[in-house]
Amino acid sequence: MKPVAIVTGGSSNIGWACVQRFCADHRVLIADLQPPQAPLPEGVSFIQTDVTSQAQCAALIQRAATQGALAALVHSAAITAEAKPFDQIDAAEWHRLLEVNLTGSFLVAQSAIALLRRSRGAMVLVSSRAARTGYAALTASGSGTKPHYCASKAGVLSLVKSLAVELAGDGVRVNAVVPGAIEGAMIPQQRWAELSARIPLGRLGLAAEVADAAHYLCSSGARYVTGHALDINGGTWMN
Repeated sequence: MKPVAIVTGGSSNIGWACVQRFCADHRVLIADLQPPQAPLPEGVSFIQTDVTSQAQCAALIQRAATQGALAALVHSAAITAEAKPFDQIDAAEWHRLLEVNLTGSFLVAQSAIALLRRSRGAMVLVSSRAARTGYAALTASGSGTKPHYCASKAGVLSLVKSLAVELAGDGVRVNAVVPGAIEGAMIPQQRWAELSARIPLGRLGLAAEVADAAHYLCSSGARYVTGHALDINGGTWMN
């Protein structure tokens, strides 16, 4: 029987690409608010999950436990907001982004720890290049940096390091993928050409390329890799 992989936010964008990549060698459980618009591949199932709900995260893990050993968790669920000057962001919007992007990462990871310890599995959290730079764009601008999004994704990187240290003794590896500008719904298509001109490799990334990186970090090929943040940005951030 194939091992199980959970993909949160798996109904679209990077999450859906991860589903398609992992289903070749895993039974995949998608956790998202809505199911994918496309038909589910063989061996893929869906459970409606709000990652800000501790009860729903627990239900997700209980469902995964019925399907086999949990070998991989890819946490991709996240939201963003329109760019606006810092002094125009209200507290409700700030709290909402932190709740989904950072607290959601905490709740999903905490819920999955017991199963991952049992199988000595791997966890990948999806961060963002914005966590590195402090602005959610290819160039800094005073018109709005999305500081709440940047802060939430920087928190994800710190959480990865904490989890990697705490879980290493149990054989559980925890890493991050850190995408830059990726083709998909989060970037309007009319901006793709403009953004591509600013990227050293000359194009936006593909969701499938982020999925390949996440799959690698969950594979035996990365068995000595933990606490790492793998940048996938075409050369716009080099660390």
